[in-house]
Amino acid sequence: MGLAQLRAANPQVRRDVVQVGRVVKIPNRRLAATRYRVQAGENLTVVARKHGLSLSQLLRANPRLRAGRPVQVGAAVTIPGRVVAARLGTAGAPAVAARRAPTPRATLRTASTGRQIVNEGRWVWPLESHRRVTSGYGERTLEGDQEMHYGVDIAAPIGTPVLAARSGRVLESRNDAARGWGWTVVLEHPDGWITRYAHLSVNLVRAGQLVQAGQLVGRVGNSGRSTGAHLHYGTYLRWNPSDPLALYRGRD
Repeated sequence: MGLAQLRAANPQVRRDVVQVGRVVKIPNRRLAATRYRVQAGENLTVVARKHGLSLSQLLRANPRLRAGRPVQVGAAVTIPGRVVAARLGTAGAPAVAARRAPTPRATLRTASTGRQIVNEGRWVWPLESHRRVTSGYGERTLEGDQEMHYGVDIAAPIGTPVLAARSGRVLESRNDAARGWGWTVVLEHPDGWITRYAHLSVNLVRAGQLVQAGQLVGRVGNSGRSTGAHLHYGTYLRWNPSDPLALYRGRD
């Protein structure tokens, strides 16, 4: 997007100076169709999600491919052209908070057992008082499409604090509407693990910021491709998806 396009969409902005918190419109943009080479460890569902598509949309653009069948590394897949719409800061949309998150506590107390967990490389549950998983890791049907769910959905009211599962650095903190995540925070941890916290109502950290295990990084919401208030919690080892629940089994 060029500066001229941004100016045309925001005629009220003068001299390219905007105040913190000012609402600006991001004009729609059309993404041209492209060809993508499948990478090691990817299947069609992963490719679709990476490009903000549903599996059925990807299959319609690639009639020779079939859901559930393996796809070879290096295979060329057509990514269809599409319009990406965005409007940042509209009524009801969350904003990234400029303030730094509060200093984390040294220990956490889990809701189910009351046992204290000290940050010694172990995993902290991201919702301190909510543990009901409404959609687990694995294949599922969503809006008529069969897809792989790379994470777990945890039910909680909007505004519930979301905590960092491990210490690390904020890799992303943004509205990832194009891929359906909504307001999302992605953390990179020193040992190769990566965690995702999606569908938030507000992000409370910024990209590049260092966080401690148990630190507040956002609040539960219903943004993006979501059917109700919940946290999508994903875990990856060097970007290879892993079932988050497997990291907590046997710890209570």
